[in-house]
Formats: sequence, C-alpha cells, structure tokens
Amino acid sequence: MAFKGKKFYAYLLINKNVQGITTSWDTCKATVKGNLSRYKSFSLEEEAQKWLDNGAKYEINPKLKEERAEKIKNNKILQSKLIDGIYFDSGTGRGIGTEIRVTNLKGFSLLHEYFPNKTNEFGNINLGKDRTNNFGELAALYYALDIAIQEKNFKIFGDSNLVIYFWSQGRSKKENLPHETNKLIEIVIKRRKVFEKLGGTIEFISGDINPADLGFHKP
Repeated sequence: MAFKGKKFYAYLLINKNVQGITTSWDTCKATVKGNLSRYKSFSLEEEAQKWLDNGAKYEINPKLKEERAEKIKNNKILQSKLIDGIYFDSGTGRGIGTEIRVTNLKGFSLLHEYFPNKTNEFGNINLGKDRTNNFGELAALYYALDIAIQEKNFKIFGDSNLVIYFWSQGRSKKENLPHETNKLIEIVIKRRKVFEKLGGTIEFISGDINPADLGFHKP
C-alpha cells in the first residue's frame, strides 16, 4: 500500500543477502551501516520492491555513462603513448594504511623485485596508518630514484605535483611539516640531484594512466 508524502527506503545487504523496505531513513541508515550494501529511496513501495526484485542495481545516467566511456577511451589512447620508465604512486584506498608502489611501464612491481622483504602480498610497501598520502608519495619517489639508478632507467613518472615540483626540489615550508617528512625531503633532494646529473628526468602524469596507480579511482 502506498501512502502520499511517504518515502520508501529499499536496501540490500550484499554480504548477508538480506533485503528490506522501510519508511524510516534512520532505520535504513542504521541497517546498512558497516555492511556492503546498496540502497535507494522511492515514492512508491511497489517501485521499491520492483527495484529489489530486479537485483537492486543502480542505474547509470546515460550522459554520465557516455562521458565515462569517452574517458576510458581517451585514457587508453594516452596509455598507449606512455614510454618505458619508472612509475610511482601512493594510496590509502585499500584501508590498510598508506601504501606505496613503484612499477615499470607494464605495472610490474619493482619494489617486490628490489625489496622483497619489505613488500606485502600486493607488491607494495605499507607505511602504516599514521603516514599521510603526501608522505607516501615522497617515500615512493625515494624508492623510485633508487631503483631508477640501479636499472639505469632515467625516466621517472608520478602523479603528485607537490612531491615532483615542490618537495623534491626544496620548495617547501619546513616549519609546517613533521620532522621525519623534512628529513626525507632532504634525502630525496640529494638523490634527485644525483639522478639528474646522470641525465634523469622526473615528470608528472595523470593518475588515470599511471601504471603504478594506487588511487583506486579508475573507471
């Protein structure tokens, strides 16, 4: 039975295979909290039930779907133009702390190859939950520089403007940064100078096409 003015909140707890409909947003919110879920509001109870019966799938706006497809197409074109080099990134999207990743053009973990005792099951180095993503990007560049020199591969790419154009070039306000960050900045600055004297370059690329991407944001 539908009632005017009411909203019906349909929910599906994917991890528990439980579904239901409620007229209380607070109840819906409390039910889905902490669960892998999908939920949606409807004006009619029949529509809410139909959505659940059809698998509780979110509909993608046709325009957004088209834009997403175009973005994927453009990214593939850009990825095809990437050159051989060392790629680095940092991310927290897995929820286990700040991870850093350094790879070759094909996305193969070079950290796992050069520092197997430090890497986790994903081929990354986990710095822990007390490290910021910016510190992670700096640490990733530190390892990328080390590996690049050993590999004699003098092209490094990353998607952190802050680390590439500021911190690793000595352009930072030291008084606003933790001591360990400043200490690592100084080490990276020196290592970058050695790398550049050997003919190396460090360039920015978009995270969407970074083979080492840890942002978990790709479409």
